[in-house]
Amino acid sequence: MEMKVKIPFQQLLRAVRTLTPAEKSKLRDELKEDMVEKDDKSSFVEMLIDGPVFSKEEIKVIESNRKSIAAWRTKG
Repeated sequence: MEMKVKIPFQQLLRAVRTLTPAEKSKLRDELKEDMVEKDDKSSFVEMLIDGPVFSKEEIKVIESNRKSIAAWRTKG
């Protein structure tokens, strides 16, 4: 079961400051894991952006094919 609680930032900050050094270290590790997950998403986006693209010639062929298909569909 998951519960969400809204805690004002200042109250959360006070609570973190009362943690022992070991607890702070554990909290830091948990937060780092969250950041790694976000980095995975950003690397996926970068892969998509850097991925292969169509050349101008390929785009012309695709446009020509689309026009041919559209003409064929409208014949009737």
